[in-house]
Amino acid sequence: MPHALELKYGLTAQELLDAIDKRFRLKVALEGAVAEVHFERKLRIASKEGWLNSYEGHDVDGMHDFTVIALSGKAIRVEVKTIRNGRKPKVELQKTRAAKADPSSRYYERNHFDVIAVCVGRLTNDWSQFRYALVRELPAHRNHSNKLQVMHPIPESEETNPRWFSRFQDVIDAYET
Repeated sequence: MPHALELKYGLTAQELLDAIDKRFRLKVALEGAVAEVHFERKLRIASKEGWLNSYEGHDVDGMHDFTVIALSGKAIRVEVKTIRNGRKPKVELQKTRAAKADPSSRYYERNHFDVIAVCVGRLTNDWSQFRYALVRELPAHRNHSNKLQVMHPIPESEETNPRWFSRFQDVIDAYET
């Protein structure tokens, strides 16, 4: 039975995958979607294991990717990103486009989300592996104190400032303290 996208575009699954593989920007967008699917798997497991109350995914422009409800009842807004290409892992925290009237609108406001979940699959080839940070600990943009700095290195160690966590449960615990 053909997939709905095969029927819609009149292409086979192989032709669709080949089209994605040949286009850099399309592949980058796909990697973002892959990261979100892997992160949602983690949330589903956390909910089943009982250390997370619930979650909701959002596919809405201008909104964070997930709202997670901790056992305490606190709502935590999570943005999912992938690391940039390069030898040392880093994440770029800015939107694709800026409003013409406000070039700084490309930068994320510090209150746009609470936690950043960064998929490191490009580096490790394990697309289910993430690093997490609290937005309140990330540095501000040098020219806009209410916005986030654009590039953030992701250290291997968790003993850094700002802290980067390997387990989602640990960043949730840190958020609640």
